[in-house]
Amino acid sequence: MSSCFILLFHLVCCILISLVTTSKPLSILLIEPLPSPSHHIWTTNLIKGLLRKGHHVHVVSTHETKIKDKLAQNLTYDVFDGVMKAMEESEENYNPFEWDSHNPLYMIHFIYNIWGIRACDTVIKTKTAKKLLEMIKIVEFDIILQDITLNECLYGLWEIAKGKPPIVGYIPYSSAPWLKDLIGGPSYPTVRPYIYLSIVKPIGLWQKTWNTVCFTVDDFIRHYYYLPIMQRLAETYVGHRIRPLHEIEKSSINILLLNSHPAFEYGIPLPPNTLEIAGLNAQAIKPIDGEIVVTYPEDMRAFLDGAKNGVIIISLGTNVKWKFIGLDKVKAVLLALSKLKQRVLWKLDIEVPFEIPNNLMIVKWMPQNEVLSHKNVRAIWTHGGLLSAQEAIWKGVPMIVMPFYVDQKLNAQKLVAKDVGIYLDVKTLSTHTVLHAVEEILYNERYTRNMKQLSSEFRDRPIPPLDLAIWGIEYAVRHPNGTLVTPLKYQSWMEQNLIDVYAFLFFNFTVILLIIFLTIKVFIKFYYRIYTTFNNKLHKRKQA
Repeated sequence: MSSCFILLFHLVCCILISLVTTSKPLSILLIEPLPSPSHHIWTTNLIKGLLRKGHHVHVVSTHETKIKDKLAQNLTYDVFDGVMKAMEESEENYNPFEWDSHNPLYMIHFIYNIWGIRACDTVIKTKTAKKLLEMIKIVEFDIILQDITLNECLYGLWEIAKGKPPIVGYIPYSSAPWLKDLIGGPSYPTVRPYIYLSIVKPIGLWQKTWNTVCFTVDDFIRHYYYLPIMQRLAETYVGHRIRPLHEIEKSSINILLLNSHPAFEYGIPLPPNTLEIAGLNAQAIKPIDGEIVVTYPEDMRAFLDGAKNGVIIISLGTNVKWKFIGLDKVKAVLLALSKLKQRVLWKLDIEVPFEIPNNLMIVKWMPQNEVLSHKNVRAIWTHGGLLSAQEAIWKGVPMIVMPFYVDQKLNAQKLVAKDVGIYLDVKTLSTHTVLHAVEEILYNERYTRNMKQLSSEFRDRPIPPLDLAIWGIEYAVRHPNGTLVTPLKYQSWMEQNLIDVYAFLFFNFTVILLIIFLTIKVFIKFYYRIYTTFNNKLHKRKQA
């Protein structure tokens, strides 16, 4: 009886301690310097999750954080003014239709120079960046969250932050090529495809070699070209010299939130402080009292509800614009869609000077994640962006994928390899190719069957991704010493791969062999000398 009472007492104490450690609202600074609408959509889901837990969040972003319901009570935000406009004005940056033919080396240049250096240089010159620099010196936050996909020039803020709060980095971009610098360990080029190569899995000597070369070139460019420029930008921003960025990167990040999952990507060994939270943007959320639930307009609801033969969604994300694809191809798509008995909901960014079929509804915007949950949705035609792919997988909706740039081609190849999607090439886009792709995805049941299985694998987890992300953030505050960080982060490439150990063993083995060889040589010489002396004496005796 007494033992049961003691056990119950300990259990109650543990519960009370747990409540105390998790009930205190945190003061969170979230920095989102990358001018990417898709990253902001993903980040907004994370922000809402933190606000539902009662935490206070101050967001500094390239986008306005539009949360207007009860959740906004604990939210404040600033915007890096003019950054998105400056990036959108770049023809090179926002015409993905022209990037289809670029090789991986160009994509390395584009990512580091445009999204990295140019974006960072633009961000640190804003009034908001100067305000952030002063605020972080005098306001003590419990924790700093930051999108660390790129924009390392803001790492200097971690060095001067009052109270040196723990850092949680997050990457909505999935497995970036430089992931090894953040978690420690190799790039695993024999199993993990380089993101701009469109190789689902390196097979054979040639693909593995080319994959390894791309990872190596990327690593070389990052460390010897990109990071030195970022170092100068960071020191210009904070106004004094700081530690090398790669050292700050290694020593400061307590928890890393990674938008990946082995159901969609090949799993690689990850340290305990790296949490895979893919699907954070797609999972069903229970809203709190007073929270405005995102839904679709009544005309869109009526259109979806009345689709007896099903609905196809067309949405190319936030960066790909149909105006770059051209009106001739839009006309070909319209002709193909008019031949379907299914209804089509199309997010289109241009005015169409053609007759619109009765089965088609054109909108400027749609709540894609919510629309995908509708019972009548049969398929989605998308650009292969990671967030769109994850939303479709979570909902079990097969895909037609028309990729353009960055990771979209690789995502498309993965979906095709898993037999849950069809690849559509924008260069050969025509009425025939569209009609063939749509009919194949609708009437071949294997795509839906395989997608349902993939969806089950993707969603089957011990804890939902958003809950895991919030746990990781709260854990970093409770345990700021970085106990989950692997020591591999602080080891050199030679140490990680035991090159120094193998060299030491080889050296010792060589020395031992040399000693044995010299010993045998000395012994043979000694024996030969004795033998020669003895023979000479014997020969002289015989002559005498």
